[in-house]
Amino acid sequence: MMKRAGKLCIITVSLFAVIFTVSNLIFSYAVKQREDNIYVLMNRVYAEITGRMAALGEEMTPDAPNVLISDVFDSHRSEFISEYGAGNVPDRVFFLSAGSGESDVNLLNRGRAEAKIWVLYSEDGPAGFLVFEFGSSRYGDLRILMNLCLAAAFIITMTICIYINIGVLKPFDRFASYPERLSRNQITEKLPETGNRLFGRFAWGLNMLGDRLAGDREKINELSREHLTMLTNIAHGIKTPVANIKLYSDAIETGLYQPDGTPNESDADVASRISRNADDITKLVEELIEKASGGVVGFDPKPENFYLSELVDFLNEEYKKRLELLRIPYEFNLSSNAIIKSDKEGICRILSQFMENAVKYGNGEGIFVRIEKEDDGYHLSVRNKGQVLDKRELPFVFGGFWRGSNSAGIEGSGIGLFESYEITRRLEGEIYARSHEDAGEMEFEVILPL
Repeated sequence: MMKRAGKLCIITVSLFAVIFTVSNLIFSYAVKQREDNIYVLMNRVYAEITGRMAALGEEMTPDAPNVLISDVFDSHRSEFISEYGAGNVPDRVFFLSAGSGESDVNLLNRGRAEAKIWVLYSEDGPAGFLVFEFGSSRYGDLRILMNLCLAAAFIITMTICIYINIGVLKPFDRFASYPERLSRNQITEKLPETGNRLFGRFAWGLNMLGDRLAGDREKINELSREHLTMLTNIAHGIKTPVANIKLYSDAIETGLYQPDGTPNESDADVASRISRNADDITKLVEELIEKASGGVVGFDPKPENFYLSELVDFLNEEYKKRLELLRIPYEFNLSSNAIIKSDKEGICRILSQFMENAVKYGNGEGIFVRIEKEDDGYHLSVRNKGQVLDKRELPFVFGGFWRGSNSAGIEGSGIGLFESYEITRRLEGEIYARSHEDAGEMEFEVILPL
């Protein structure tokens, strides 16, 4: 999301640079077109006047240039306007004599007027000046105004982009992955409350959804526990009579109940069939128990390559603020940033369960995570200080819906460590629980294959 925001800013700056350049080029082209039209008009008037002056020859009088100007330009002014445009036609055209007795030549560019001066020649040399006077074009002012407007538009647009980045994109970037992680049961803390008008209710609604899913998950776990318990009871109830049936069929097949100990051929054949059916029932019962227990954990491994540091990033993102708020000392130690090929989501679920247990059952004096690569595999362990389990309980901690002696008064369903066990098993790894009574610490460790 942030990369897209950066690209948006770059595109905006580039767009305005193009607009600025094109606008100034168009403006310059328009100015040049006006100048070209003006020069065409002046050339036309100048050529007409000089041509007529040459035709007059010696009949040329001092007032002749002004008469010619009136005849060539003033009388055809409306035609010039329709042909060249009002902005390209001079406000007036007049003649200034260059005679030796001339003493009333005024400043040409009066006020904001602009003048273009052409020299008129007679047979005796320069006769005077033909002055084309235009009103001020103010093109320079217009160019400045245009560029100021573009600069203002650029500043406003960039301000809006910065606001969208800070007020919309950054908050949304924090929320973007939350629904997906929520669906995967990877969320360990709620979204922080915010006064943002755009996302305040959104965050509140997602937190409500998370609470609802957590409640539904607890109900599902309870139903799963009852379902598994029922299936286990039924399975064990079936296994005992089936075992007795197999025992009796084996006795009949071997002639145990015959007076001379010799099996009856027809009875032995029937007993053999009964024994095979009993074996089939036993296998079905075992598969039923395995599928029932395995079905509680929804996980299908999808191996991918990733760095071990990504697991530390996950822990920092999910638990750093929470542990700081609870004032629990913690260490996330990574010995080497090796590449591992495994299911990142599954490993994060295991670490989340270990961390949740460390927070719930620890005494708040410290949680220590170790992630490293060794010769026998990748080791991921979580240790926490607090009440330790009796070593006699350790063989049962990864059983379905089992809860230890230190769980009194603490919410839980007893499925978390069972889930961790199932995920580890499907990742072809090993999982261990250890109690360090001398240090007052519990440790859970997973070893994944290289």
